[in-house]
Amino acid sequence: MKKPDSDMVAVTGVVEALRYASDDDEFQVLVVAVDDGSRCTAVVRGAALRVDEQVRLFGQWKRHRSGELQLEAARVERVLPTTPEGIVRFLSSSLVPGVGETYARKIVAHFGDRTLKVLSDEPARLREVPGIGRKRSEQIAAEWARLEAVRGVLIFLQTFGISPAYASRILKRYGDRAVAVIRDDPWQLARDIRGIGFVLADRIARTFEMDEADPRRLRAALEYALHEARGEGHTFLPREELVVHTVELLRGGVADAQVEEALLQLVHEQRLALDLDVLPGRDAVYRRFTLDQEEELSARVEALARASCRLVPPGPLDWEHMEAGFTFSLSDEQRRALEVVCGASVAVLTGGPGTGKTTIVRAVVRHAQRQRCRILLAAPTGRAARRLAESTGLEARTIHRLLEYDPHLHAFTRDEVTPLDCDLVVIDESSMLDQELGAALFRALAPGTAVVLVGDADQLPPVGAGQVFADLIASAALPVANLNRVFRQGERSDIVVAAHAVRAGVMPELPEGRQADFFFIRRPDPDEALATLVELVTERMPRAFGLDPLRDIQVLVPVHRGPLGTKAVNEVLQRHLGGHGEGLTVRGTSFHAGDRVMQVRNNYELDCFNGDIGFVLRVDRQAGRMVVGFDDREVVYSREAAEELEHAWAITIHKSQGSEFPAVVMALATQHFKMLQRNLVYTGMTRARSRLVVVGNDRAFRMAVDHVSGVERFTGLAVRVRRRFGPPVSAGDGARARGQAVGQG
Repeated sequence: MKKPDSDMVAVTGVVEALRYASDDDEFQVLVVAVDDGSRCTAVVRGAALRVDEQVRLFGQWKRHRSGELQLEAARVERVLPTTPEGIVRFLSSSLVPGVGETYARKIVAHFGDRTLKVLSDEPARLREVPGIGRKRSEQIAAEWARLEAVRGVLIFLQTFGISPAYASRILKRYGDRAVAVIRDDPWQLARDIRGIGFVLADRIARTFEMDEADPRRLRAALEYALHEARGEGHTFLPREELVVHTVELLRGGVADAQVEEALLQLVHEQRLALDLDVLPGRDAVYRRFTLDQEEELSARVEALARASCRLVPPGPLDWEHMEAGFTFSLSDEQRRALEVVCGASVAVLTGGPGTGKTTIVRAVVRHAQRQRCRILLAAPTGRAARRLAESTGLEARTIHRLLEYDPHLHAFTRDEVTPLDCDLVVIDESSMLDQELGAALFRALAPGTAVVLVGDADQLPPVGAGQVFADLIASAALPVANLNRVFRQGERSDIVVAAHAVRAGVMPELPEGRQADFFFIRRPDPDEALATLVELVTERMPRAFGLDPLRDIQVLVPVHRGPLGTKAVNEVLQRHLGGHGEGLTVRGTSFHAGDRVMQVRNNYELDCFNGDIGFVLRVDRQAGRMVVGFDDREVVYSREAAEELEHAWAITIHKSQGSEFPAVVMALATQHFKMLQRNLVYTGMTRARSRLVVVGNDRAFRMAVDHVSGVERFTGLAVRVRRRFGPPVSAGDGARARGQAVGQG
């Protein structure tokens, strides 16, 4: 076999052994028995090959640093064996369960080199083979049909550069119809398969030479543009912006008028909806489901707010009871806040750190207990729920657990049919409520239930689409208690003082080199900043303050990528604080027992939710799973489920929402300029309970303080709620409502 140094070659043979394979089979080093009798080592990516598979590899010869010549495969084709011995080996391999070498030899002895054709075209003839009855014949035929379907789909998908992980999702969704579905409408992949966007689906469509102006293509691009907008927090897009984004996505060749026509077709099909009243003088384009959800949420807010409830404002005899156990008397501002919160069926309590929100919640709970109200407490994250429970002495749950999600039904069991059995619901960290979760919550609240939404309107908006807390405030339709005074016990905290300065748009004092609870370390160079950050977490702060670097200190950064992004910081911290023993590699990330991890997507089947932080307890590489401990429970993750985990020694500020940590180290650099904005830094600062260290440069800090987010979050809830409580919102009022919501989000 000729082995040139650089020419592209084709090698056909059988996979004899796997010399090395990453845990997700994305990277493999194979020993291939070549058809000419020789053997070669091949490096393959993304094919997930198995021993005994016959393959044709296209690639170039490269010399490994060990001196061995290896074939770097650029393309892989799976081929079926043609010789009787090859067919026996193939049928008796693990690829065709239920056959085995004995039956494989009997089948090949009977049908010869036509065996595979018989299996494909006339599987009933297997009963001609001595020793194979009806049941085994049907079993072998079924396994062969399954293998052919999977193999055909994998070969088909591989030609488009789709990895085995995505191919598995496609097979799970479409089964043996996958090829037919994709050939008929490749853009359907963008709608149905998580992770495959319009660009990849469109690339597949181009291989079939489909028309650039195919209406299905235009409709898919429109829906994908709205899907991306939802990922950025919008519940709708203005019509003209949606058309512009879609034309850009289509990369020319299509006129605005054609996109407009496709848009109207989607509206006719009720997949999209136009709203002419939310924006002054402009059409808002929604996904139909999102508009219905927003309308439903506003209607349920109105129904609750207009109904009477058991919770009534405190009278003269109630104040002493509410203040019992406090080391101070409630201020006039706090008393007014209590009267507001307890005097309405739906009320909002907001304020910055140190302003007494926790005190008000405790007083409300005591007042409700005295009135014998049934009380439920919840928050969007587990950490926030635990803080709420600690401050009130009552049980508190995550909203998902409060609503009792059923993974088999893929729905919350608490809804309008089986509402929550209570008189008062208090939701902490309500600024994290996106529209979907907000709608589910209000759906489960029967009229007569009092609702208190507690949060800080100046923090980051929710990760999901919508901004329920900010929009309800902006609607000016509900009672809002806004706490502004920082109380004396909070005034002694440098963290609180600095956070309030940032909240007001004022550059705080940046103390450097003193033992305060907030100090700043100037490191303009990113490499120096990273080195200092690691030293702080692993040595200086544990030594100076007695902190556990794994459980007490959280690193926060604005971004994922770059020299001071979560990926780079986690790679370094893993070397210092990482786990031990065998690892499980998932999509390029290796997890070991002892690693700190975060769930980054809601997984209702596992009862794990976006932002949950835990530790890897055990790894079973052979079984392809690991066990993660989240506070009081252990969760078993398969390799597929582990794709939803990331290392969490460092996390983004967005992911820290709803959490509080004993100590926070926050990195700020000018390289983060795209993310540097006031509410981001304010949110990061207010995650620290006792210690806050900012590492970076003061120019980046000032950039953040001076930059109020200019990204308008398009939502219609504020206008809809206001409209339900009074005369129709005028165009000017609608603009003001939207602007207020943006300012607070």
